[in-house]
Amino acid sequence: MSLQSRVSRRLAQLRVEGQLLRAPRPWPCPSAGATRTRSSTCAPPASLGAHGPRARTPAGVGAWGAAAVRLTAGVRTWAPLAMAAKVDLSTSTDWKEAKSFLKGLSDKQREEHYFCRDFIRLKKIPTWKETAKGLTVKVEEPKYKKDKQLNEKISLFRGDITKLEVDAIINAANSSLLGGGGVDGCIHRAAGPLLTDECRTLQNCETGKAKITGGYRLPAKYVIHTVGPIAHGEPSTSQATELRSCYLSSLDLLLEHRLRSAAFPCISTGVFGYPNEAAAEVVLTALREWLEQHKDKVDRLIICVFLEKDENIYLQRLPHYFPVGMYLLWCQHPGQPLPLPTHPAPGSQCPLPSSLTAPHRPPCPGLVSRAWPAV
Repeated sequence: MSLQSRVSRRLAQLRVEGQLLRAPRPWPCPSAGATRTRSSTCAPPASLGAHGPRARTPAGVGAWGAAAVRLTAGVRTWAPLAMAAKVDLSTSTDWKEAKSFLKGLSDKQREEHYFCRDFIRLKKIPTWKETAKGLTVKVEEPKYKKDKQLNEKISLFRGDITKLEVDAIINAANSSLLGGGGVDGCIHRAAGPLLTDECRTLQNCETGKAKITGGYRLPAKYVIHTVGPIAHGEPSTSQATELRSCYLSSLDLLLEHRLRSAAFPCISTGVFGYPNEAAAEVVLTALREWLEQHKDKVDRLIICVFLEKDENIYLQRLPHYFPVGMYLLWCQHPGQPLPLPTHPAPGSQCPLPSSLTAPHRPPCPGLVSRAWPAV
């Protein structure tokens, strides 16, 4: 980026901050008793001393010289200037200037503009590998092979998606992209009016497609808006394809903008009427197949649910698509145990791990199923 481009970008940020209204400040000269009035509109960096050759720089914007490069390049690390005057992202500030301003901030500086203080960092969200520890799920045969790396790339989280500090959250939007009910309305309210202003410039969105905007007051840097199919009752094949496309189109934008983490809500399962169980099958298939091809390009994909019903559905279905090395024990009738890759307890007709203590052993007679960690 050229010096002129850097200066232009910094001036745009200063307009947003309101720093251009600051009065000129006296600038000490090396000669005794002499001062010069500095007409530049922002304070010099801390590295710009009051004495020495830099103090003799002529007044005006041209006086920045080599220091201008240092000023513009160091915007991410110069916290006092960046945070001197907070941008009010709830006002009618131009969305382009606000978006440019936020891009120039470090993650720590962006926190000052979040709509909430109880935001959740990515490292606080457990991976599926961590969640599945000790989880008991009936899995006869997983649909996919175990992949430790993929199990660390996927998460199941129940809570408020607007509070997640990730690169992008996905919005289950309507075709207008101007806000609505459910998660769509929550995201627009949390992000503030600038999100709606930018969405107006996108001129709607087709079903199964996705478009990206800034996050503004959200902890997430970006919002990816996608429109799911309306499917009241049993979904058709085309509606299942459209739902799958919502996730894949959003992931394509994730790659295009070099983002490393994203959180997905349950798309189309609310007022759009897509059955929750059927949607989970489509979602998990799409995420598993996409991660197999792009696992090195992302750090985490989060399935963010709000209802306990959806949480239970995904807890039951995730082991089929992201197995974590758990095996199903079938204790059918005495004398008919299934061979498992575990060590059977001596004298037992059931193929239980030898380390399993007696109080936790299910009785052999009848039909009992339980998942145990592989040994």
